[in-house]
Amino acid sequence: MAALRYRCAPDPPTAADRTLLLLHGWGANAADLLPLASVLAPTYQAYAADAPFPHPYVTEGRMWYDLSQHDGASESLLLDDRATDLATSEAMLSQWFEELPIDLSRTILAGFSQGGALTLSLGLQFPFAGLIVFSGYLVRPPTPRSPCPPVLMIHGTADPVVPFAIAQASYRHLAAANVPVRFHPLPMGHEINPAAIALAQSFIACH
Repeated sequence: MAALRYRCAPDPPTAADRTLLLLHGWGANAADLLPLASVLAPTYQAYAADAPFPHPYVTEGRMWYDLSQHDGASESLLLDDRATDLATSEAMLSQWFEELPIDLSRTILAGFSQGGALTLSLGLQFPFAGLIVFSGYLVRPPTPRSPCPPVLMIHGTADPVVPFAIAQASYRHLAAANVPVRFHPLPMGHEINPAAIALAQSFIACH
């Protein structure tokens, strides 16, 4: 299996006590999201992965799965079982988690939008210190490990890309599966605004 491409900050990596992993959204890439690390957790070693698939419209953009194959905008939460792109991304990320020189129990995994979907679909199965989901959603019923990492979900009530109702449905599914999740609605769109950053900073400081 091919290895994921990624960027890190600082580069080259330092022997930091804690780590932040970042997963970008649909059409973005690692370079887009990596600057967020210096705001969220300036003392952490940060890594941002490039999704394995090229975006169909954005030249330098990447995607974790093809939205045309999946019903990601319904409360069913379920992707097309015949599609393999999500499984490929999950397998490559799992390999990445294992190969990075990090302690997962001292690592926060954070993702935006489609990256937030991957954070939930995969992150619940690993012993992370915590998961942060910006404008994300579940793509399948949750399968948490025990003990399960705590989850912070932040979503805009005016999000035109991932409707707020989808985030609410995802939160209900997580809570029903006994995932320790906190859900914070904010008056914003599909974005990471200063209020969202402050919530994430507080979560990171506690985990």
